[in-house]
Amino acid sequence: MPDDFYEQTPDANIRATEAVMNTMRTADLLFDRIGRLLRPLGVSAAGGLVLGLLRDNGPLSPSELGDRLIVTRATVTGVVDSLEQRGLVRRSPNPADRRSVLVEITPPGLTVVQDLRVLVHRNERDWMHVLSDAELETYVELLHRIQDNVTAE
Repeated sequence: MPDDFYEQTPDANIRATEAVMNTMRTADLLFDRIGRLLRPLGVSAAGGLVLGLLRDNGPLSPSELGDRLIVTRATVTGVVDSLEQRGLVRRSPNPADRRSVLVEITPPGLTVVQDLRVLVHRNERDWMHVLSDAELETYVELLHRIQDNVTAE
């Protein structure tokens, strides 16, 4: 942090700024590593999340996927288009609402999501082994508190 941090922003908190910056850097590093892990499988990180949601929850509408991923509908459409072109998901009419579609995972998509979960979860274990299980539990609790506070604003 610059020597004149408090002169620039007297009501700030240098530790809060360092925490946010390091949280973002860590997230960027992890997102990049996950992207590199998934590249050989031909799936983006967002695509992997969509496949996981469909595998765990069954068919979902594009708007439900967007709500769960916290991304725009346009982003969901692009991800689903890409997965559909690879035969990993398919769109089908929504029996509850003829104006909408449901996205469902295909058998090849189930295989890919299983492979990517094994790959990612094994690496997550390796990345986080520098913390004990108790530290990981505390870390997750602290992250949830921050997330709750940020979303409450």
